[in-house]
Amino acid sequence: MGMKKIVVVDDDPGMIEFMSFILGTQYTVVTAFDGAAGLETVHRENPDLVILDLLMPRMHGFEVCKKLRDDPRYKGLKILISSSKSYSHDINTAKEAGADNYIVKPFPAADLLWRVEELIGDLKTPLTLKFWGTRGSIPAPGPLTQRYGGNTPCTELRVGQTVLVVDAGSGIRDLGASLMKEFGAKPIEGHLFIGHTHWDHIQGFPFFTPLYLPHNKFTIYGTHGTQSSFEDVLKMQMSPAYFPVRLKEMASNLNIVEMKEPVDLGAVRVSYHYLNHPGITIGFRFESKTWSVCYLSDHEPYGKLNAKGEFSEREDEAVAKFVSGCDLLISEAQYSDEEYLMRKSWGHSTFTDVLELAAKAQVKKLALYHHDPAHTDDIMDGHVAKCQEHIASRGLTLECFAAKEGMTLTF
Repeated sequence: MGMKKIVVVDDDPGMIEFMSFILGTQYTVVTAFDGAAGLETVHRENPDLVILDLLMPRMHGFEVCKKLRDDPRYKGLKILISSSKSYSHDINTAKEAGADNYIVKPFPAADLLWRVEELIGDLKTPLTLKFWGTRGSIPAPGPLTQRYGGNTPCTELRVGQTVLVVDAGSGIRDLGASLMKEFGAKPIEGHLFIGHTHWDHIQGFPFFTPLYLPHNKFTIYGTHGTQSSFEDVLKMQMSPAYFPVRLKEMASNLNIVEMKEPVDLGAVRVSYHYLNHPGITIGFRFESKTWSVCYLSDHEPYGKLNAKGEFSEREDEAVAKFVSGCDLLISEAQYSDEEYLMRKSWGHSTFTDVLELAAKAQVKKLALYHHDPAHTDDIMDGHVAKCQEHIASRGLTLECFAAKEGMTLTF
């Protein structure tokens, strides 16, 4: 099979030369210097991808994009907009016209290759994952929790230029500061997934600075609550009785989505599964072509809470199937077996529960998460050691560790 073909349409000779040079070793590149010529070139060459500038003679990029999307011959054609216009309005308009993605000039060669590979390549999607908050129930900062962290749940998954965030506990404030430093004046587009709206999982949301800037765009995913919509719950915690800024006063472009089905983000597919915790709670599975990460917080095994039997076995089996074979399982493990005796029905797992789930589901790595606020660093060290002993005594190949605030993993 021959190289895939790209048509680059841009009235800047320097950009044409740059993109042709960068892409030419991996793809067949054909060029055009204005919108009308670009449309004719697409008709003639039938490419896999079109890279379109926006401001071009004879026909601008929005118009070319719309014409291509209206033509049934190009149903599978990928379109990447390449423009120095960084306004959220233009980015949104381009995607509404049918563009698959948008890259702001000037951009480094690596970013261009990533965008192209994401759309038409056999992409190996590298993942960088960072824990910004690992504590459960309530923040527990102080000298006794410095190594494992005192902030409540927040995990970042970075896939190329795609920013995904899981939970908005107090750790999301530091993530926001980091993103602001990294992106500067450039727009940030991100996806925030909330497993449930108990306080420790959303208390950092109002302090996530990128949500207050008009050029940023975030999609917030959750589920319909027991009594209110997902959006209404977010509004409630930002009502004047609790916070001085209302949700509607956040200046960024916010899109709030109640998940009904898996979400396709291009290089990553996100699915969900209901968990056993008071109220409505879901866990997530993030998958690319080359890796999978599952996130369970909070969850109490059905067979522990209820009498063992066909129903509880079926439900526990469904959870194991959901996380089956993943490269990394991030799972709350809040209690020891002894602690659970006094905390049954609180909606959380023991270390033993999580180890058994990981072994049954044959996951490759297990990150213990949602640490109890009473578990100091020394106590956590002891729990991790016992988990390692459990793994060794059963001859398991599972790699197990406790998530630490600031810890970074790559896949």
